Amino acid sequence: MDSDKGITLVVSADIVTMNPEQPSADAMAVSGDRIVAIGSESEVRAAIGDYAKFYNLEGRTIVPGFIESHDHMYMSSSQYVVTDVTPFTTPTLAAALEEIKHSEPDEEGWIVGFGADQQLYEEKKGPTRDLLDDLFPNTPVVIFHLSGHGAFVNSVALQRAGVDETTPDPQGGYYEKDKTGRLTGYLSGQPAVYTVKNFPNPTPEIARLAAEARAAKGVTTASEFAIMNIFVLEGLQEATNSPDFPVRMVGGLFSTIPDFEEIAPRLKNYENDLFKIPFIKTWTDGSIQGGTGHLTEGYHHHGMGGEGAIGSQDFFNKQVLRMYELGYWPAIHTNGDGAVDVALNAIEYAQKTLGNKAAKTIRPQLIHVQYTRPGQIERMAELKAYPTFFTTHVYYYGDTHYETTLGPERAQRLSAMADAFRAGVKPAMHNDPPVTPVDPLLNMWIAVKRQSKSGRVLGADQAITPQQALEAYTINAAYQFGMEKDAGSLEAGKYADFVVLDRNPLEVDPDEIRNIHVLATVRGGMVTYADVPEYDRIDPPVKKR
Repeated sequence: MDSDKGITLVVSADIVTMNPEQPSADAMAVSGDRIVAIGSESEVRAAIGDYAKFYNLEGRTIVPGFIESHDHMYMSSSQYVVTDVTPFTTPTLAAALEEIKHSEPDEEGWIVGFGADQQLYEEKKGPTRDLLDDLFPNTPVVIFHLSGHGAFVNSVALQRAGVDETTPDPQGGYYEKDKTGRLTGYLSGQPAVYTVKNFPNPTPEIARLAAEARAAKGVTTASEFAIMNIFVLEGLQEATNSPDFPVRMVGGLFSTIPDFEEIAPRLKNYENDLFKIPFIKTWTDGSIQGGTGHLTEGYHHHGMGGEGAIGSQDFFNKQVLRMYELGYWPAIHTNGDGAVDVALNAIEYAQKTLGNKAAKTIRPQLIHVQYTRPGQIERMAELKAYPTFFTTHVYYYGDTHYETTLGPERAQRLSAMADAFRAGVKPAMHNDPPVTPVDPLLNMWIAVKRQSKSGRVLGADQAITPQQALEAYTINAAYQFGMEKDAGSLEAGKYADFVVLDRNPLEVDPDEIRNIHVLATVRGGMVTYADVPEYDRIDPPVKKR
């Protein structure tokens, strides 16, 4: 749009503002990176006078830019430099093995892939040690699990790491064994994975590719909740120092980062106009589908995985209290209901220890919140803790949760968003890339329809309205990120962060929400994605008034 060169006028638009004081509009004016007027065309023209650019959207829909409230944009960008075997691109294990077979070793001599998932492949199996040995008997192989909480490796990789059948399992993970006690090559949980191989480091250049991919889906604010070392911090800072970077970034520093006490007080030094770091991240359990979720009643199939949190209640109490003391907002990974209990207990401990002032100024975020018991969300409301739901699990993993991990009854409470809206906790939702690909409109459809891949409806009573689904990806997510004064709705004075859609998600048949097409994305008045050329040029030519 180049709106820094004068006012840009947008007319004949179907604008969904997400501002309850002015829910709709048909015209908007942008100057620099901000909206300067919004309303009827006559009102906006009267407010701005002359303008430099003009767009006639011919009735197309504008909504606020989507905010990915739990993302790994920087770290997941490494997918671009490893072999892609996600079930979204290779739906069968056979196809994944074929991709792995034709992979070339990296500069360290490893075959590295990403995205294997024994639950989502049609064969319901993963690339185990023996299968990888057949392909590469003399070369180390690691295929990271889609969840980010596991990996498949071959014998050479295990040997290099010094892991064998006598190696004790690390806390928070395990080395899977078959019935005979032999290692299968599957490493469950990050503590087990990282004893063998770390995920490849991303770069600022690769991060731009990931940002462009998000802009193509309508995302104007992404996030990185895996700031696990100084190199990630510096890479994010370098990437976002470019004023034309496609998305804004919100960060979360790992509580386990080396030299945490030295780095945490200096986080603000890494911020810039596009990159803010309000959060410190910790996790109280792993992945339910990966066998490391903390479920108070255990797994539906008891052999599926372990039980319990990654650490004691006292450990998390001290962690979260330290976050409060430093003035950062806790971002706590919680998949199972037991993990939610641990997180809420820690938040309550910090608030009681520091008093009401801390409770008013700090907004803790609960991440994923896949399974909650009735009453836990009401407790979130009491503690002013805000959930962002991993709603795509209902679609991608719903059948697995119904049949294997949670069972038919508990699976009805996957991503209990209706309860969250009733409790007033401003729920958001996310995709958690690279576990599931960024697609806000698909996520909204899932939250409204509650259908698994097989068409099974899970928790019809937890379905939300299209309006609520859009709130979760815009104004609610902005609130969770502390951006509500600048983003999340289209109002004069706020960022010109918006998406042009071919249809209105609040007016189409709900079945069609997932099929709505992103025509253009604008971040701070700058076009970051345009599907058709006319959204990035003056059309028609204008004369100043």
